[in-house]
Amino acid sequence: MDALKLQSKIYSGYAKAALRLGLDNVQYRPSGTGNPLATAGVTLKASFNAADMTYGKPNKYGIAVWYGLFDASQTQEGDYLVGPQGTFFIASQQLHLPIQLVQCNRKVFLTRTSIASGAGAVDYGGPSGTSDDTILLGGSGAVGATGWPASILLFGQRERNLSEIPSSVQQIGWRIILPPSVPASVVITAADILTDDMGRRYAVQGAELTDMGWRMTCTELHA
Repeated sequence: MDALKLQSKIYSGYAKAALRLGLDNVQYRPSGTGNPLATAGVTLKASFNAADMTYGKPNKYGIAVWYGLFDASQTQEGDYLVGPQGTFFIASQQLHLPIQLVQCNRKVFLTRTSIASGAGAVDYGGPSGTSDDTILLGGSGAVGATGWPASILLFGQRERNLSEIPSSVQQIGWRIILPPSVPASVVITAADILTDDMGRRYAVQGAELTDMGWRMTCTELHA
């Protein structure tokens, strides 16, 4: 038995287990930078566990990664699964290993402020002064309807309160994760802005592109 045949048998076993343990989930495959949930794909039984195939423990605060049991021969990394347990994206389908998914708790737009280059004697740049930002991810309309599902969780980092005003709050760190199906044409950089479906805005401090998608450290922008 070769590696690919073994992988096919593993996925077949996952599918059989999901028939007993799982619920119906709809699969979506993002195409382009617009609404990633625009077109529904297959409906399949899927079960999710807290990185524990024995189903012996619940998930805990601050953990976005789950393991999945479903027929992964019908899916690929970057697909979304939407069902009664929430929205997940497939982070990895590694050979012979458990399928990793990230649970999404928000939807986001990704935007970039226009920068005027070549301003000043030493090529300093800054915002152009226009009110319109360029939308890099997300369709037209409300972010809750057309944004990209993402994981947004507290990261623990915080910045010192420079204003020294007692009633002001510190900039708190957040970890934001987007799927590997974000188009290669979208390169997330520091100072890009993410806006979620609750109206909160986050400035990207650092962005790392991995084989499981974009992982960003951000701070929330306060009015």
